[in-house]
Amino acid sequence: MVKSFKTIGNIALSLTLLAIFSLSYINSCQAEEPKILDYNKQDKTIKVEIEGKEYTLDVPIEPTVEIPSEPSLQGNIVKKRKQYAKGPASANVGARLFNIPTDNLLPRNGIGFDFTHRFSGPVKEETANDLYGLDTYAYTGLGLYYGITNNLEAHVFRSSLTDAIEAGLKYQVFKEAKKFGTGAPFGLTLSSGFQNDNIQNSIDFYVQPIISKVIIPSWFKVYLAPTWSDKSATIGMANSLSASFFTFLDPKERGYKRSSGTFALPIGAAVQVWPHKASLFGEYTPILSGYREVKNGWSFGLQILSRLETHVWTIGFSNVPYSSFGQFVVGGPSNDWHFGFNITARIK
Repeated sequence: MVKSFKTIGNIALSLTLLAIFSLSYINSCQAEEPKILDYNKQDKTIKVEIEGKEYTLDVPIEPTVEIPSEPSLQGNIVKKRKQYAKGPASANVGARLFNIPTDNLLPRNGIGFDFTHRFSGPVKEETANDLYGLDTYAYTGLGLYYGITNNLEAHVFRSSLTDAIEAGLKYQVFKEAKKFGTGAPFGLTLSSGFQNDNIQNSIDFYVQPIISKVIIPSWFKVYLAPTWSDKSATIGMANSLSASFFTFLDPKERGYKRSSGTFALPIGAAVQVWPHKASLFGEYTPILSGYREVKNGWSFGLQILSRLETHVWTIGFSNVPYSSFGQFVVGGPSNDWHFGFNITARIK
């Protein structure tokens, strides 16, 4: 930079001399060439003689630059925003895939709801008169969700099956980092709550850590939700309101107690088939211990995302009629296909 300023000074000096010669040339092309008599480096002046007359001209002073002995950096420090992995767009809105919970949370003061619908009639050829189950009665559920903070969400859900009312919290411990080595290699969210069915008239506890992993960014994501549900055996008892759905009342005489619980390992996945529009999903819930219906739970289907990415329509088939987070882990009464759907929306 200092050399640049010196160069500017030399250019200015040259321009001054060029002006002197130009003036003398304009006055007379026959005039004598100007003579440089003296150059005072200290006073920055130059003395010249033009046609016998002496002139003293000032030479532009070279700008000076002060370089601090100890350079310092000043300014605001900009904190780099963390980037997190994202799965299929249609799987980033709802609190559930079909039955199993996801790690999605509402932002602070955010409001959302979901509506679940499970047809009781199986999809079989002999049920053509019932429109393959679509003409049968259904078990429905309605849930309301609220974002307490950006990492904590509360919900209330009611299912028409056993008139179960559920209330719970979901807390995000950490998110999966977008790039490996820059943060957590997977996401972890804790979900827990209580439900009260009108059969046992007691408060039943459930807890489920939700582990999520993006396999292919924006395209493929998997979920693992180990779940313990307390006193889940009441669903299949003789006085259960859900007995009209099942064709058995403990036919193998397994002798479960009313207080028996269930420990299961729900696993699910979503894969995008149409960018920002639709994804296929699948779920499977092996029951590791405790009370189980007849078959492990499963479901599969399609998720469709709205244009504004605030609503998701989930259409699928499952052998499980339950939709509360504390109920679905017990499995299903058979492996028959039952049609169902969910509607999920984020209002705010």
